[in-house]
Amino acid sequence: MVFSRKDLYDLVWSDSLTALSKKYNISDNSLRMACKRMDIPLPDQGHWNKIKAGKKTRVKPFSATSDGEQQLSISLRVEGAHAIEDGLSPQLALQRSIEWDSSIDLVVKDSLINPDPLVVKARHAFTSKKEFFDKDGVRSIYSTNLHISVSEGLIGRSLLIMDTFIKAMRKRGHDFLLEKGSYKVVIVGETIDMALKESRNAVAGIEPWQTRTFKPNGTLVFEFGQGYTTTSCKDGKLQKVEQQLSKLISKLELMGEHLKNEKEKWQIWRAKMAEEERVRKELEERKKLEIKSFRRLAKDASRWKESQMMREYIDQREHDALAENNMSEEMIAWLDWARKKVDWSDPTVGSDDKWLDGIAPETIMTQNDSSRNTDVWSNQHSSYGQTEKGWPLKPWYVK
Repeated sequence: MVFSRKDLYDLVWSDSLTALSKKYNISDNSLRMACKRMDIPLPDQGHWNKIKAGKKTRVKPFSATSDGEQQLSISLRVEGAHAIEDGLSPQLALQRSIEWDSSIDLVVKDSLINPDPLVVKARHAFTSKKEFFDKDGVRSIYSTNLHISVSEGLIGRSLLIMDTFIKAMRKRGHDFLLEKGSYKVVIVGETIDMALKESRNAVAGIEPWQTRTFKPNGTLVFEFGQGYTTTSCKDGKLQKVEQQLSKLISKLELMGEHLKNEKEKWQIWRAKMAEEERVRKELEERKKLEIKSFRRLAKDASRWKESQMMREYIDQREHDALAENNMSEEMIAWLDWARKKVDWSDPTVGSDDKWLDGIAPETIMTQNDSSRNTDVWSNQHSSYGQTEKGWPLKPWYVK
């Protein structure tokens, strides 16, 4: 059903807003706000009680001319039907539920009544020259305060809007937080920047050095944002900011939910990336360990093979000495020494050797022995010394 301004005027003067809200699919508060937007006068408080008591009342006249909205579309309420009409967008459905919430007052008053402490603080800042600065005719406060930048003539209106907005948001369970120098609105844990500003038009500069300057144009803009996610409302030809608070709050609440969901998705993605990075590093470390272990295996196998070959060689030397009846005490000592060295080198035995302490068996062949003086043994002769020149045990044995 579409009501013209005159139709709506006749409707609201025919019965109380409470009674009409039960008949039509609109709350009494939303109906009151619609009348205010459409410049339709409403009965004073107590009007319908006076009629019931048989007392005379005054009917406010209807004005045929108005710059506000000209029509209002509402439907009849179906008995037992859900309060939100089918087919509405999530934002509009939420807006309707906010408008029907009787605990919230979205009507901006003509004066501050028991203002919120943040608004009291902002009002004080505008009266203190130390707490605001003026540029191009715009006064700005936001240092440890609400962010408001308007010309002097719009300060009062801005404070009234802020007071109504803040009180409504607190009723909706939201909060405000001082962060990085100004107050932000907190919705489902998401901190959102907010600023009430007066827009400005670029005009030619007054001074010779100015190419252009900016002049306030009387249009209020309520801005909110976190990163690239933003929303706002501004004075329009049909609706001022005051008439858009329910719409703004619904957009903000959806914005908060969106930011929360996006943050959760990002956290899930970051956790996934971290897990993938952990697995990648673990795989990389495992590959390094596999390569190192394989190289160790190859070296140990080679050393084991060499150890087997050296044992065969030692056994052959022992066999030859016995066959030649040349098993001297020096040969016996050498055989014992050689077998101990092989046990030290063999990775399957790994015996200790005090003379080679700190030297890894796999590096023994690459040790730099250029500084070792073997000349002292070179001139010592024996039946064994002829082939084992410089053998270190020989001097001790001889002694």
